[in-house]
Amino acid sequence: MKKMFCVVLAVLMCLSLTACGGSSSGGTAAPGSEQTSTAKPVTIKIAHGASESYHLHRALLKFKDIVEESGRFTVEIYPSSQFGNDTEMIESVKTGDLTMAVSPSSFFTDEVPSMALVELPYVFPDRAAALATLKGPWGQDQLDKMEAAGLHGLGFLENGIRHITNSKHEIHTPADLNGLKMRTMQVPAHVEYWNSVGCSAEGSPFPELYTNLSTKVFDGQENPIAHIYAQKFYEVQKYLTLSEHVYTAYIPTMTLDFWNGLSDEDRELMNKAFGACYDYQMELVASEEGEQLKEIQDYGCVVTTLTPEEKQAFIESAQPTLAKYRDELGADVYDEFTTAVAEAAKG
Repeated sequence: MKKMFCVVLAVLMCLSLTACGGSSSGGTAAPGSEQTSTAKPVTIKIAHGASESYHLHRALLKFKDIVEESGRFTVEIYPSSQFGNDTEMIESVKTGDLTMAVSPSSFFTDEVPSMALVELPYVFPDRAAALATLKGPWGQDQLDKMEAAGLHGLGFLENGIRHITNSKHEIHTPADLNGLKMRTMQVPAHVEYWNSVGCSAEGSPFPELYTNLSTKVFDGQENPIAHIYAQKFYEVQKYLTLSEHVYTAYIPTMTLDFWNGLSDEDRELMNKAFGACYDYQMELVASEEGEQLKEIQDYGCVVTTLTPEEKQAFIESAQPTLAKYRDELGADVYDEFTTAVAEAAKG
């Protein structure tokens, strides 16, 4: 009996040790550990305001594919302002209802006032200089400053160089804009510039724009070629002027808490996926814009390319707006930016 008691006691001790051993991690394993294979994938919700046919959305599908390959995440993309306008989408990121909002840089000026510089009229000599500036030290500094507001920007994506359309007549000079009812983005610098050249300008939500153009609420609007094409604005706008007046960029943004909660491996994954998304978007823009412009013209839209002299007149018309923002943001902030643009333009 004594021998049997010792055996039973030994078995009970072994069972007790097994139960106490469990996991040595003391909690949920981080993504990338041995426990990841049994963990439920984390859902990443991404929202933006463009249509599904727009190059931004298709580039984000590339981001989705790469992130989901890890098996640690599932990605849901909500286009066409399903989570509201850009201000509302950014607020949803802050509250955690969204993981990421992809919104124009001008919607982050409350967090980083110098972001307003990106969308000033004729502040970049061309698209190449804009891309190089945003990919360079100045652009990275802007993203770093967002972190003080609790946001992490993965980088800058393309929205594009903006052009003028209208239903009234060809536009060759700033004087031709006088009296036009112009829809702009809901960005103070945009509204101020168009009003300064004689328009009756107003910011309004993007999803309502086609209807507002077709019902003559607005005579004209301004957007990149890809938006004009994807939204079929050329169906209700007879004239397109390649004015190249503003470059606009998107910033895919998530809360800093979410970013800081990722493992080093998953941060590397996000950066890799963003890089592939950026490269693919550049390929789409380069391969499609020429054909889109041709289709717009073939539909019957009158396309006007400004002469160098006409373009210079528009550049000069923007100088009061630029001077105003130099005063508001500070000469040092403004001059640092324009120096960065000049360096980027050198290639």
